[in-house]
Amino acid sequence: MTTQPSTTTDLAIEIDHGQVYIYSVAPWADDPTNDAVLRALTDARRSGRWVGVADGVIDLVVPFQKSFDAPMRVEVWPAEPIADYENWDHVVDVDFDIHNGQLVFEPSGGFKPVRCEPLPSGQYRARVSGRGYTEMLEGGEGLDSYRLQLWPRDRDRPAEVRRSWSGWSKAT
Repeated sequence: MTTQPSTTTDLAIEIDHGQVYIYSVAPWADDPTNDAVLRALTDARRSGRWVGVADGVIDLVVPFQKSFDAPMRVEVWPAEPIADYENWDHVVDVDFDIHNGQLVFEPSGGFKPVRCEPLPSGQYRARVSGRGYTEMLEGGEGLDSYRLQLWPRDRDRPAEVRRSWSGWSKAT
């Protein structure tokens, strides 16, 4: 395992309706009838991972409605990073591809997307981590933060929960 990311980018993202979509290329750009966000949400809920995937879209679902200017750190690693699950409330690994050298973080509900570029295009494993869920659910503001770690993958693998936040049953 590698101890340092090759690149790190810090952003502020918006979360609305308890979700933020993460993608490289919007599947609805060429097909306005594409319902990837709905299928990713269904995947997140039915699987109990609260991180769903469909047509290259990751739907990060959180247990509260809104978060403005939430810190998001994007890290690109040469290999799988060392696990630090104890520092996060919820951690999920999924396959994710970057096609055009950028990531987009788009809140559900129409706020302006935030772009992260340039990033190396390729096939990645993505570790989506979130924390501050309990504090935000209890009425705190600005106490949540997120991280997206990417490293090259040589094969497809199923999504995997690395750490599950214990409050999902109360929040949903």
